[in-house]
Formats: sequence, C-alpha cells, structure tokens
Amino acid sequence: MQAPDPFENFLGYHLRRLSVAVMSDLTAALAPLGLKPAEASILYLLKSQPGLTQSEIGKLLGIQRANMAPLIAGLMRRGLVERRSVDGRSQALKLTPAGEKLRAAAWAANAAHESRIFAPLTAPARENLITQLRTLWQPHANN
Repeated sequence: MQAPDPFENFLGYHLRRLSVAVMSDLTAALAPLGLKPAEASILYLLKSQPGLTQSEIGKLLGIQRANMAPLIAGLMRRGLVERRSVDGRSQALKLTPAGEKLRAAAWAANAAHESRIFAPLTAPARENLITQLRTLWQPHANN
C-alpha cells in the first residue's frame, strides 16, 4: 500500500516539478549550441526588439542586474551581440549576423523542446494553459 501524497493538492508543488522538468529538457536541447536558457532568451528578445538596453532586457526577463553584466559580456565575447551608443549613458544591444544565426538554431531547438514536452496537450489546451498561467504570474512579475 502506497502512502498518501501530502502534496497531491498543492498546485505550486506540481508547477515546480513541471518547471524543473521543462528547464532540464530545455537546457539539454540548447547545450549542443553552447547556449544556456537565459542566453537564448536574450537572443530571442534582441531579435524581436533590437536596440534594448541591458537593463531593459534584465527587467523583461526577470534577471537581476548583477547577473545581466556577465551574460551580456559573454555573448559579446562570442561575437553574438554588439553595443551601440544611444545617448550619453545608454547603450543599445543588437544581434550580430553570427548572433542571428545562432538565435535561429536555438529557436528551432526550443520549438522542438516545446513540442516534445507538451505533446500530451492539444493546441487549444496549450493556449488555455498559457492564458491561465500568465494570469497567475503577471501580477507578481515586478516583485
């Protein structure tokens, strides 16, 4: 006889277990490209919103300021991102051609990962789940 699961009715527990599984699979999917999920996310943002500053990217992704500097520096060292001056202090970031090529490969790996992990859900169920989860996390995004 199996003991009752004390966490069975805790949604947060199930979300955490899913988060660990999803991030583990995504990390493995991006590893052959030499990217971590946070680095890939920066490349995705710079494709959709070229000219963002390091600070803006950090806010959008919920990455602390102290962690953003080494992330951007690493992407710049690899020739994937470059800076250009916007005003006296701000520097906009943009993808280099090598950054765009790697971003496209990472996007494809990310899409395959999503298909693999969420295969048990129909497309409408996935859309509904995204809406519900966004409703729950967005009010807490700036905390």
